[in-house]
Amino acid sequence: MEINETEVLICNCGETMPLDPKKIGDGCNLESKPKIFNSLCTNEINEFESALINSSENNKKIAVACTQQTKLFTEIAEENNQEIPYFFNIRETSGWSKSSKKASAKISSQILDAVEMLNSKNTSRSLSFNSAGRCLIYGENERVIEVAEALSEYLGVSALLTKNISIIPPTNTDFNILMGKVKNLKGYFGNFEVKIDNFAEALPQSKDEIIFGDVSQDVSSECDIFIDLSGSDPLISSHEKRDGYYKVNPEDKTALQKLILDAQTKIGEFEKPIYVNFDENLCAHSRNKITGCSKCLEVCPANAIQINGDTVDINTAVCGGCGLCGAVCPSGAADVIWPSSSHLLNRLQKISSNYLRIENQMPKLLFHDSAHGAGIISYLSRIYDGLPHDLIPIEIHSTGRVGHDLLVGATAAGFSNVLVLCNPQKNIENETLYDQINLANAMVGEISNGKAFYKAIETNDPEKLNDELLKLEKPQKFNHTQYVATGTNKNIVRTALKGLSKENKFKTDVIELPQGSPYGNVTIDENNCTLCLACVSACPAGALQDNPETPQLLFREDACIQCGICVKTCPEKVISLKPQINLADSSMSSELKVEDKPFPCKVCGKIFGTQKSIESIQKRLSNHSMFVDEKRIDLILMCEDCRVEEQFKQDDKIMDVGERPKPRTTDDYN
Repeated sequence: MEINETEVLICNCGETMPLDPKKIGDGCNLESKPKIFNSLCTNEINEFESALINSSENNKKIAVACTQQTKLFTEIAEENNQEIPYFFNIRETSGWSKSSKKASAKISSQILDAVEMLNSKNTSRSLSFNSAGRCLIYGENERVIEVAEALSEYLGVSALLTKNISIIPPTNTDFNILMGKVKNLKGYFGNFEVKIDNFAEALPQSKDEIIFGDVSQDVSSECDIFIDLSGSDPLISSHEKRDGYYKVNPEDKTALQKLILDAQTKIGEFEKPIYVNFDENLCAHSRNKITGCSKCLEVCPANAIQINGDTVDINTAVCGGCGLCGAVCPSGAADVIWPSSSHLLNRLQKISSNYLRIENQMPKLLFHDSAHGAGIISYLSRIYDGLPHDLIPIEIHSTGRVGHDLLVGATAAGFSNVLVLCNPQKNIENETLYDQINLANAMVGEISNGKAFYKAIETNDPEKLNDELLKLEKPQKFNHTQYVATGTNKNIVRTALKGLSKENKFKTDVIELPQGSPYGNVTIDENNCTLCLACVSACPAGALQDNPETPQLLFREDACIQCGICVKTCPEKVISLKPQINLADSSMSSELKVEDKPFPCKVCGKIFGTQKSIESIQKRLSNHSMFVDEKRIDLILMCEDCRVEEQFKQDDKIMDVGERPKPRTTDDYN
């Protein structure tokens, strides 16, 4: 079938999927039924080759609804000097399901989504890595030597043993044999730095056992690739996302073989996606050494974020793309771009719109990652019931990427439920996700009827996932909305919620939120605020403002990120945070919080303060020994110029130190 100048090939995988060409064609807005292949990867492989050539001759792209045979189809394309097709999965996600006969709307939506993804522009940026192939293999047994021997043909290998082991030294070694204990490991692919204690090198005279030379402490070394076969805890946090660091069970032969095949290719220049854009001008970490927001620092599992003055730095080389920083950042300083929220939500809107057009009922949504979730879904489709016909899976790099912006945005787009399939071993990611789910559920509480829109499913067990999907309850019916997903995450959430509010007639514009939410107002004790405006100068988001024309403290709610710097900065301790989101248009305008009368100088009439600030100073100095005299008190009521002049007029001048004493010499002591 052809859609938007893209040839789409669909196969029912030996008739194991009950695909309905009429319904799929109607769902994809085709005038005729599309051809459904039975065995595209075997008996009908010539059809694939013909489609490749025809698409190339007519300057069209090609998409194949099969991921299992990606390698085969890629090889054929390369042999024919053709562009590699775009592959997407309908078998494990739709066709192999107990409810597959009802899945035509879902499959049609997936096809249209694949065409959209194929033709969308790739705006991602990447980071270049250079590896000279310096490989350090670390462990305590003979597996270290075995892996070193296997890789020495391809890489510059050093084998680091934690202890001397009873093995006959290799006759000919193309690698160094060392002994030592890794004290510290930091860095990334192409630039690892290693600190080693109890370090020693194997001597060439080793005969029936390895003999090591003199032992040294705190030895520094560098490598491009680090292979950890120690069997102990990882040497690097979030190690599975740290390129160039391999953590493998030394007794798992299959894993070792896979490691060897992958590691031997790690030499040369490589590209890695840049997952996060960071704007230090938006960062609200601190002001004037007063800490406000540290959320990204608290959640980053890879320690890729470090403090840098009043802001932070994100090391893109270390960043593994978990997305947690973008999910929790209140100001938009950390913006996940792989993919961006706007790109992902615009995609979800199109999927939901297509599904609603075909089926006339809301679909459900399942976020999952490729490393963990895809495997469970595959097993679910083979052994259990598979994914329901109305549950659309979306694969992303990491489930930590799912913030309240994606959750609320998906609801506004028309998904009745949003599920997230999580790895139970990802504690930091999952804790953050639950916080985001609680925040999102609070935002859409008016249309949930007590049933949560959002749910995290932590499991490694396909059977448990199957059970969770079977008992899933939909919230009450609601009206979705059309909205433009653009701008910061906060802007997206506000726009989506305003649309939901309008379509579903929310009872109030102000929605209370949990503590720690990045939206809210501030409460200020007007009676005790002196309008010193310290909060204004400290506010990183510009939510607190002054009026240059008159003594006023203004507040713009839509700009507030609840970082708390104003609370900590206020000398009078009269500010408190109030987490909420206000959907009224008034929240985008400046609100008067505190105002006061200007205070004129007693002598010249110049305005130099406010009534409350001067009264506060008077009160604080009323019992001070230097201000018991009325003339001294009057100084407080004067501007800086008049105050100096008056001091020189008074008999008991505060600044008068008298005649300068005569310098003393040694003669004065003789």
